[in-house]
Amino acid sequence: MVVHVQNPHENRKVEDIAKEMVGKRTFISWPFLQEGLVTAVSDSMFKYEKLVVVPRTPAKVVSNPHFQQGSSHWKGKAERIESVYSKKCGVITGDIDVLVHVRPLKGLKRLESGALVKDYEGPEKELEQAVQMVISEVASEDPRFLEKDAPPLSEEFPDGTNIFFLGEHAYGVAAQVSSTTDSALSVVLAFFPSDKTENKKFMTIVDSRVSQHYLPSFKAASGIGMSPRALSKISSSFMVLTSDHQKNNLGLSIKFEAKGLKVIDYSRKDGRYWEFSDKAIDLIYEYKVKFPEIFAILDQGGDEMARATDVFDSDADVRVKEVKSWLKSKGVRDLEPVSLFSDNLAKSTVKEIEQVADDINKNRSQATIKKAIVKNIPRHAVLKPSHAIYRLQNQHFALGDRVTMVQDSGGVPLSAKGVVVGLNTKSMDVVWDVPFMSGTTLGDRCSQYRGSTVEFNSCLNLSNPQFIASTSPGSTYPPRRNVPFKPRSGPYPAIQPAPGHQAVAGFRSAAQSQHQPPVAIMSNPNRGRGGLVTRARGGPPFNGHTGPPNGRGGHTTHGRPAPTAEGTSGGEASGSTSQLAMNASNQPPHDNGAPSRGGAVHRPYLHSRGGLRGRGFVPHLDRGRGRGYRGRGRGAVVHPESS
Repeated sequence: MVVHVQNPHENRKVEDIAKEMVGKRTFISWPFLQEGLVTAVSDSMFKYEKLVVVPRTPAKVVSNPHFQQGSSHWKGKAERIESVYSKKCGVITGDIDVLVHVRPLKGLKRLESGALVKDYEGPEKELEQAVQMVISEVASEDPRFLEKDAPPLSEEFPDGTNIFFLGEHAYGVAAQVSSTTDSALSVVLAFFPSDKTENKKFMTIVDSRVSQHYLPSFKAASGIGMSPRALSKISSSFMVLTSDHQKNNLGLSIKFEAKGLKVIDYSRKDGRYWEFSDKAIDLIYEYKVKFPEIFAILDQGGDEMARATDVFDSDADVRVKEVKSWLKSKGVRDLEPVSLFSDNLAKSTVKEIEQVADDINKNRSQATIKKAIVKNIPRHAVLKPSHAIYRLQNQHFALGDRVTMVQDSGGVPLSAKGVVVGLNTKSMDVVWDVPFMSGTTLGDRCSQYRGSTVEFNSCLNLSNPQFIASTSPGSTYPPRRNVPFKPRSGPYPAIQPAPGHQAVAGFRSAAQSQHQPPVAIMSNPNRGRGGLVTRARGGPPFNGHTGPPNGRGGHTTHGRPAPTAEGTSGGEASGSTSQLAMNASNQPPHDNGAPSRGGAVHRPYLHSRGGLRGRGFVPHLDRGRGRGYRGRGRGAVVHPESS
């Protein structure tokens, strides 16, 4: 069965379609409908979108022409949509003359007022669809994405609800709802008075850590006295085969290129090059002084695994065990690799943080808890655990920040406090003050049951408060943070995206300077039409008193074509007039002594033995390819010189 679709917008102006559809919702991807927001309508020539032309006036539909190659991109998209429907779905759409630009529905977002409204994707995920394949209304709405008004306070915050206070003086403190009215609520706070001073202790530990100085791999290799290839081998895994056919890793294992791993305070990757810290360089140098035999064979080629007898002259197996024991004594096998694209604290720093947290917990008791009642505060001054995923968007974190868990789902207990010890691309590693059943060791970086990896919107940053709200009843909602938090360390690949496609893997194109001249392809000055050349293209040599001997260039003066009697420069088609350009010093411009195509060399002391045919032997002069004085030029007619 083949379905033919009729276009209900046929013979309509595109501008009228844009006025009707832009800014309103629609459904795309028929027959599996998906809701979206129409942002623009386009044809092969223009793109119609709503813009505010005059400030403080309603937006109007404005037509903008496509950029360079935009028309061809538009036609390619239209043909692709028509082809997919006809080839894969058995649907004949007909000619596609108008495309609708739609941003798909992402979900619902909660406003500060408590209402749920629809949230659409950004411009980077915009889709195009044929206007005849979109639907403006459906018979049955998806109940999961229905917008809802803000519920009353008594329904959303019943008495006894656990919340978090967002006021300035007790930010992030756990609280409980005591009573509610139509527009405000009262809460009971429970906190330790020493919380603020304790938070500063953790930041002091992170700020006082020793910063490492890193060197690129080629500079580090030069300083140690070895080749970059040898450094690459010894800093990763270097396998040696003993007599009992056992593999032994004699490498330092501080970098892993294929796995994308690094070791904190030892290695990292910046762009294309690996970098090593002073601690790593000292370790490699000490290793080289202790066992120079290993470093002597690192530059050997081949893919075969090295044997112990190739490394050591005598007692090879014993020496291998000695090397492994030395590496273990230096703590090499205890080094923990982490992702290249993460930022983490060292294991020693994490241990200090745990000790400070243990000391704080020992001095706490139920008697030191203080309670306070805060009355008549607005809805946006408190945070409900189930609302954290909506309200804590774009929150920023840094290593050493004090956080508290504000989500009531997951393995971490509600209102537990911890310290950020690692930042990944979409999550962070936290060491908590107390152990819990689902806790981990974060890859042996912390104690048992003390660590976990959580999402950014599950915790509230106490060291850097970013959602402070006013507690006065008539206060307005705090502005939403629009700057997304995207922590990404490590190398960024320099791969340029295809035309019309989004940049991938963090690629950022270089900023174009305003004073930079436009790029143009220059012609080769050494191949100008009608200049001096090192070899003639046929014809007899000339002595400077006759016309052009041959070729395209004609007679030359100082490497440039001289005007002929007829006023032509023998370098182009006949009949074209040109004049010799001279500079202030009465010299031809760009006279770099380089030969040009088509001219002849000014050598009056040479005489061809071949006469006018140009095929005789001439010492120190190429014979050329011309036949006689005509050559290949089409310039002025000259008379041959007798040999």
